[in-house]
Amino acid sequence: MNKRFSKHAFTLVEMLVVVTLLSILSLTVYATFASGMRLWQRIQDSGLSSNKTVLGLEKFTSQMRQALDFPKIGCAGKSNAVAFGFLSDTEILKITYFLEQKALFRKEESFKDILAEKEQAKARKLISDIEDLKFSFAYPEEGKDQYSWKDTWNKEEGMPAIVKIELKTKDANFVKTVIIPTS
Repeated sequence: MNKRFSKHAFTLVEMLVVVTLLSILSLTVYATFASGMRLWQRIQDSGLSSNKTVLGLEKFTSQMRQALDFPKIGCAGKSNAVAFGFLSDTEILKITYFLEQKALFRKEESFKDILAEKEQAKARKLISDIEDLKFSFAYPEEGKDQYSWKDTWNKEEGMPAIVKIELKTKDANFVKTVIIPTS
């Protein structure tokens, strides 16, 4: 009777060896999978940050190209902010982009609210984790076929011909040059 059981049964040592080998194999597969998931998550996070930055800059570029030369609002800027008039579907707006607490914000104010001195709209964060931001403004020199650049722009000067934004994040540097057709 013992012979019959020993032909088909495993010994305790054999079972322990199999369980140990399966545990080591499972642990190796899990460690590889977990490492791959962490790497995938890091790639996704950096890509998302970069995508938000590109989308934010595209929004700025699009609106800056449509800037309205409206004397009551004008275009004013300094190295870390720019404000300009913009014609939406229904009203004239003052759009302001500015750097605050390492983030690029966008504020939209109705011209009616500005005239009535109503409480201003809240700014919305577009891009986070900015290390450096700089706006530059170009204008054509009289009698020359070239442009001069400056770091500030006053609304009394009208519209600049070109606005350049240089933005540096921990992942990349971005430079956008916007030619303003209304200038």
